[in-house]
Amino acid sequence: YNNFLIAEAPYSYNNATASNRVPRRFETRIRTTRLFTTLNFGFYNQLFLNVGAAAESGSPFQRNATFYYPSADLAWQFSQLPFLSTSRVLSFGKLRLAAGIVGVQPEPYRTSTDFTSASFAGGWGGTLTGTVYGNGGFVQSSQQGDPNLRPERKSEWEVGTDLRFLNDRISTGFTYYRNEIRDLLLEVAAAPTTGFTTRYTNAGTMTNRGWETELSARVIQKDGFSIDLIANASRNINRVTDLAGTDQIVLGGFSTLTSSVAKVGYSLSALYGGRYARRPDGSLDLNENGFPKVDPNFNVIGDPNPQWRAGFGTNISFKKFTLNVLFETFQGADFAPNTQSVLYNFGTHADVGNEVTIPAGGLVNYVGQRVAAGTVVRGNIRDFGAGPVLLDENWYTTLGQGFSALQEQFIQDGSWTRLREATLSYSLNSEGFRKRTRLQSVDFSVTGRNLLLWTKIVGIDPETSLNGAANGRGQDYFNNPGSKSLVFSVRINY
Repeated sequence: YNNFLIAEAPYSYNNATASNRVPRRFETRIRTTRLFTTLNFGFYNQLFLNVGAAAESGSPFQRNATFYYPSADLAWQFSQLPFLSTSRVLSFGKLRLAAGIVGVQPEPYRTSTDFTSASFAGGWGGTLTGTVYGNGGFVQSSQQGDPNLRPERKSEWEVGTDLRFLNDRISTGFTYYRNEIRDLLLEVAAAPTTGFTTRYTNAGTMTNRGWETELSARVIQKDGFSIDLIANASRNINRVTDLAGTDQIVLGGFSTLTSSVAKVGYSLSALYGGRYARRPDGSLDLNENGFPKVDPNFNVIGDPNPQWRAGFGTNISFKKFTLNVLFETFQGADFAPNTQSVLYNFGTHADVGNEVTIPAGGLVNYVGQRVAAGTVVRGNIRDFGAGPVLLDENWYTTLGQGFSALQEQFIQDGSWTRLREATLSYSLNSEGFRKRTRLQSVDFSVTGRNLLLWTKIVGIDPETSLNGAANGRGQDYFNNPGSKSLVFSVRINY
């Protein structure tokens, strides 16, 4: 099919985006061999040891190479000790320790340099494509293959505990972990002298450390009525420690706006752009009119990764009705609202539509013009550290807008809390109903997702991402808004 045309219809449907109008079909073949083995030991119903090992080779890897992934975990169920086994408070207690290595395969067909369909474009002319001339012409790909590709390998160890109290009515767990990821699979820029623009290769090392905890409790259980509570929280600290000799790799974003990068010494997906010029004491270095200046050296200006995140939910049951509610929160992350910043340039954002009255003594704007007291001006008043100044169109069409070099001014707190999901259900399963219908039950439910959002970001859901499900995140640019959904369902159980 071409362009989703429906030949039988009196008219054609063509409401797809341009990139989706011509379907493509392709086939990917991967050959892999994997061997896995495990040994399990138990001692006195208290001490448990599991040892595993895997070996893997395949077509996406370096030819004739085999990679090994060992693992082991040790658990001590100390609640089986004689003086704890009869405890009325502690129902279950376990300490655990684990370590191992896991791997991620490279993308297929990256060990060699392929040939692609020839296509050339001129400055004012159209595109000349080889596919329109018979079998077409082919040129060497601009991306260089790497015959020595290895899997991305993560080595991790963790220690933790699992506890249950009061006949399992309360359960909790805690884990602390550290890991190192070597041979990160990334697309990096190639030296022009090689004749290529990029190379997909093993190009870095990254570390993570953090903790996770969870808690569940049955608060009430009486006469067909019960309330269960669940909660979890986590914190992860991530750092890129090496990029195979490169200081920085762009993961997404723009060259004229904020970009998302992997940079040595910072977390993956760090926000990168122009910064305020500062004095040695950290205060802003201002010009003679009291406005900021730009540091000529661009650097990291924000971190889109949260300082911590958590969830809280409840399950309430009363006879045949059940209500499930789940809240999530994402705190301490930065966000680059690129849509907002570029709309400043066009004067179409609410922030630049304010009208202010100039106070006594007048104010100076970005180009050094003094506006007399009592004048009503469209713009805003701000103090950068040398007294109030006027932000009018001279500011918002130059340094104060999204296409300028000063991207740090737009970084905002991207924290959010949301009602992720709520489900109300009813189960029709009485004995009389089962006899008459020969069914086990019929369950009715209504589910709402992303119903409420609390955030300081205006105009966009900060959970959306310009780059989609990729490493680059923490920014928007006319993204589609976040979606809400309401789903009704009926499930028939025989």
